[in-house]
Amino acid sequence: MAEQTNSAVARGSLALIGAMAGLSLWALYDLVPDMVTNARLVLFLVAGGSAFFGVLLALLGPVRLPRAVLAAGVLSLLAVLLLIWASFRYDLTESFLDTEHHVLAFIYMLVIAVPFVAAGLQEQDGWRDYRLLFDAAWTIVVRYAAALLFVAVVWGVVMLSDSLLGLVGINIIDRLLDIDPVPFLLSGLALGLGLAIVHELSEFVSPFLIIQLLRVLLPVLLVVLSIFILALPMRGLSGLFGGFSAAATLIAVSCAAITLITTAVHRDDDQAVVGHMVTATKLLAILTPVPAMLAVVAVWMRVAQYGLTPDRVAALVAAVVVLVYALAYAVAVFRRAGWAARLRQANRWMALGTILIAALWLSPVLNAERLSVSSQVARAESGVAPDQLALWEMSHEWGRAGSAGLVRILELTQREDHEILVKAVADAQNAKTRWAFERGMNNPQIETLNGIVPLRPEGASLPPGAFDQLSERDRRQLHQACARTLPGGHPACVMVVTEFDPLRAHPQAIALFSASEDRVRMLSLDLRGDILVARGGPVQPGGSGMPLLEPSAIIDVLEGRFEITPVPRNVLDIGGIRLVPQN
Repeated sequence: MAEQTNSAVARGSLALIGAMAGLSLWALYDLVPDMVTNARLVLFLVAGGSAFFGVLLALLGPVRLPRAVLAAGVLSLLAVLLLIWASFRYDLTESFLDTEHHVLAFIYMLVIAVPFVAAGLQEQDGWRDYRLLFDAAWTIVVRYAAALLFVAVVWGVVMLSDSLLGLVGINIIDRLLDIDPVPFLLSGLALGLGLAIVHELSEFVSPFLIIQLLRVLLPVLLVVLSIFILALPMRGLSGLFGGFSAAATLIAVSCAAITLITTAVHRDDDQAVVGHMVTATKLLAILTPVPAMLAVVAVWMRVAQYGLTPDRVAALVAAVVVLVYALAYAVAVFRRAGWAARLRQANRWMALGTILIAALWLSPVLNAERLSVSSQVARAESGVAPDQLALWEMSHEWGRAGSAGLVRILELTQREDHEILVKAVADAQNAKTRWAFERGMNNPQIETLNGIVPLRPEGASLPPGAFDQLSERDRRQLHQACARTLPGGHPACVMVVTEFDPLRAHPQAIALFSASEDRVRMLSLDLRGDILVARGGPVQPGGSGMPLLEPSAIIDVLEGRFEITPVPRNVLDIGGIRLVPQN
């Protein structure tokens, strides 16, 4: 009986705290912005309140209420103060929030720090004990996941109940839900109750199930990564470095490998994998530095081409962190005896390191906007053309550092094209969108494209003035793309001219050109006499529409990695993607 009473009290307490959290968040999001005029104070209250209740509900159960409240208050206060500090990089708080990196760093710092706090509150120096840390982290994940699922079920029951009562003309539930705080109250109450029940049944709702499921994927990822590495010498590296999304894929794969390896070694040797899975885990740990290193190189090559931006700073930091993780794992395996224990310790230190990096991201030490501006100003000083500088981003997205950077760029009076640069800065400041700025940038008439667009296959040629009848937009985009450079020094444009359809009276052509860093535009053209006529974009055989290509496809064509294949008419085959001109 006493046990049932304690269970009821625990459930009621957490449900009440969840309800209070829901009401508080409703007040913070709905009332505070209308009552408080200082935007940074609103940010402090909303972000701080959200962080406090998120951390508190994660700690409650394993940690008693008074200590959980104190810990949640201290951790959320430290995090939100860093967030507010970072907001002073911008004149307007709204502009600061538009750059999601800062909010993500704020959330990441809290999420990774909570298991350390939970372990430290459960035992003295518990934050040093990897077993406690591992259990705390995975338990929080499972508790929140199960509780959120319970919230979804509660809402499903409420909606079904409302629909059922509506059949007999009773709409009391609908009227209650129309009261602003009620949805927040109900969600918070359900979340608190769900967390209480999951903690109460912790012996049955165990993270071990999720860990076991993830372990099954480890050999699969090992096979895929092995095939990828074996294919690299045959495929070459140009495809990895032609687009920014390749770096994101490599980082994601490395993170997946790190997660699976962590589940394999578990909290201690008693729970770790055995048999052939040990070998698979070691092999994956040895191979993971390959995609991690390639991710760093891919990001760095984009930086070398276009300079730093906050996105690239974030990607570079993420890639370096993943690479350090991967190298620590590989070194632990190569040292053989005790490799799993060393790997667990690497996890603990790397987690602490990433918390520090997230905190530094919100401090002046790792100011992504300032670093990006310094990079773009240095590029301007070296004579980079105005259309290759991030002028619009500096004007509208990089806060006070961006404005100061534009002033420094305008002071470069020694540049021969200073007047063009001044106009470009003014256009960037006046343009409401980046698209509008890029559309109006460098808008003079293009006299000729003769000899500018590389032609393939080798030996292909076009009559002089063949491009002259294309639209001004197409010629301008081709001209600008050819002025860009891809990895290896290649221009970001190419045209394949051949008789794709031998039954037609004139040759056809497919033009590929990189209109931006990650997009490739394609044109189908007919060579009618001495002029090229555009017919839209090329399509895939069989009517499957226009494919998506990375800028690396342009490199493949320029370096000869393509085929003209008859199926039944000639198609342009680039790495398995087949293109035919529009009819």
